[in-house]
Amino acid sequence: MEDCVGFKVLPVKVNEKSTVVRHLFLKMNTTREKCPQKPEYQTLFVIGVPEFCEEKTLKHAFNHCGKIKSVFFHKEPTPVEPEVFPSKYFVPESIKGYKVAYIVFAHTSGLENALSLKCTESEPLILSTQSAPVTNIITRWCKNYNGNIIDSKAVQSEIDVYMAQYDKMTSERVKVEKELIDEDEDGWKTITKKGRNPGFSRKETTKNNILNKVAKKKIKKTLKNFYRFQIKETKINKLMELRNKFDSDKSKIELLKQIITTQISQNTLWSKYLTQSK
Repeated sequence: MEDCVGFKVLPVKVNEKSTVVRHLFLKMNTTREKCPQKPEYQTLFVIGVPEFCEEKTLKHAFNHCGKIKSVFFHKEPTPVEPEVFPSKYFVPESIKGYKVAYIVFAHTSGLENALSLKCTESEPLILSTQSAPVTNIITRWCKNYNGNIIDSKAVQSEIDVYMAQYDKMTSERVKVEKELIDEDEDGWKTITKKGRNPGFSRKETTKNNILNKVAKKKIKKTLKNFYRFQIKETKINKLMELRNKFDSDKSKIELLKQIITTQISQNTLWSKYLTQSK
């Protein structure tokens, strides 16, 4: 199969008896952010890795290309360094579904050999052999289930060791902080900015920073008060406008009443005149 958008397409099969041909997409790992554990000219970037492919599976599939130092799996491409978990009990869940892999060779020749593999649809790369078989889903499920059963004694032992190291580090830090407090011949002690209630260093830069913060607070307060006064003045002007409008509307209503009263009077006189004329 031809290469696809910079990737080399590698046909693979799970085993010799399988009739399904899958495809892995390979290329050299090139990223803007460099990762020491994934050197550019020694790392093979693989996309479309099935869930059943484990570290030993890929190592066996590509070991004839060159010596492999390490294999990293991720849910999606990432340039960051893989996380190292010192505890076997507190690790993230395994990746579900397809994933990406970074195969790090010991030499650049291993990467070159992997990118020059000649595999076709009729002769794909075989992932599972007798020396390195791919486990089926039931075996993997049983392995994960047994791996999730935690030995309470071992966990407690690991927690005790961690807390002992933490307490030792804390006591050493407190001891160092106490030693920093010196007492001279007159009984005076030099208090540092470290401790439970830390102060601030008596430096010129620190003093200037404090003065600048105080000045900014004063300016902000002045502007805030001015803004409040402006709001109050706007409300007063709005109230005056409403009062003037009310007075104007009231005058209009009085004028309208007078007009209506005059009109009624004229109509009454006119009706009387017509009655008398008849």
